[in-house]
Amino acid sequence: MVKNIHHINFLVRELDKAVAAFAKVTDSQPIFEPLSSRGANSARFQLGDTWLVFVSPTDKNGIIASILEEKGEGVFLISFGTDDLSKTLDGLAGNPRNGQMRKGLANWHVQDISLDYDFGPILQLCEEH
Repeated sequence: MVKNIHHINFLVRELDKAVAAFAKVTDSQPIFEPLSSRGANSARFQLGDTWLVFVSPTDKNGIIASILEEKGEGVFLISFGTDDLSKTLDGLAGNPRNGQMRKGLANWHVQDISLDYDFGPILQLCEEH
């Protein structure tokens, strides 16, 4: 069962500028981490139980660069937290899986999902290991 919003990803062209601007709001520094398999770098801020993640492409031919080209900067992914990813997926009607389950940042395991309505951003489920 979905229990919270685990993280929200913002796609940005200039990671350093985006991080500097957001750090002023939170008076904190992010955790930087490469997303090599996605051709991107990330910086994440924790606000309560929710992470805000800024993602910027490093590979002009990668998936993140493609999404940036198609949709522009802004919110591109909302990830819902669950204690048991497989059980939550099994409880959803139909087969909402979009692609394969993968390891995300830190100890996160994520699964993109497709629902019967297009909400705009990519939706996914996330379980921390």
